[in-house]
Amino acid sequence: MKFLVSNDDGAHAPGLLALYQALSTVGDVVVVAPNDEQSGCSSALSVSKPLYAHRLPSGFIAVNGSPADCIYLALHELYPDTRFDCVITGINSGANMGQDVMFSGTFGAALTAQIFGLPAISTSLVGGGVKNGGQEDASRYKVAADEVVKLLVETSILETCKSLPYHVLNVNIPDVVCSDDIKGRKITSLGHKQIDRPVRHMVDPRGRDAYWLSLRKRKNHVQTAEARSPKSEEASGLYQDENHVSPTAMTDDQATAANYISLSPVRLHHTPSYALEKLSGIEL
Repeated sequence: MKFLVSNDDGAHAPGLLALYQALSTVGDVVVVAPNDEQSGCSSALSVSKPLYAHRLPSGFIAVNGSPADCIYLALHELYPDTRFDCVITGINSGANMGQDVMFSGTFGAALTAQIFGLPAISTSLVGGGVKNGGQEDASRYKVAADEVVKLLVETSILETCKSLPYHVLNVNIPDVVCSDDIKGRKITSLGHKQIDRPVRHMVDPRGRDAYWLSLRKRKNHVQTAEARSPKSEEASGLYQDENHVSPTAMTDDQATAANYISLSPVRLHHTPSYALEKLSGIEL
């Protein structure tokens, strides 16, 4: 198998290295990743500046652009004749669940690959933020990376992804010490939690107003079945499936909280029939 790998935490991130090492045991791996952290840039493309690519001592190619830039450049210029079996992004430092996939550069890179017809999997380590006095624990990423490989070799997930055009498989792995702590895998829907403080206002040392955007969720927020029902999702603009998501389906955040790996299929490039019908009733 041939894999193209990228991320939004930068070419030196421990999650990227762990994913590369794990995938290298089952296939050939090419890494094209941003020079530095690009979290929150979604699927943005750099169309108003030139991109530069250079090979690092690790063999990875670093690009002065977004994760989507990396995939775009790799597929059309750096490796135009390589037939990749799958694009896998991550392993992201921290969860990418619910509405956060809209902003995630890790997910955005996978989306870019899917637009060009390649199976795409976005991977994240839930709770994989700063630990141990500012240093991330690389061993946690190794556990997560090994689980990604198990998913590929023990299941038919890759073949299934190939049969689902315009879908990205969004994978969130619990942050555990060892694989024995993971209970299994769950197919999930995207959850939705309220953001605690979307914007934090501060004053910089020169007396200027400054604003820090945040996606941090409210603590102890319980997502009820009513809150996840198709009716409420439609009303809030979060409706995902014209065939109705079961209100009893486990959400990504619920699965990882119970120490399951969450696998959420996310469909893109799609105009649902219910929306067409609803808008067709408007007199224009």
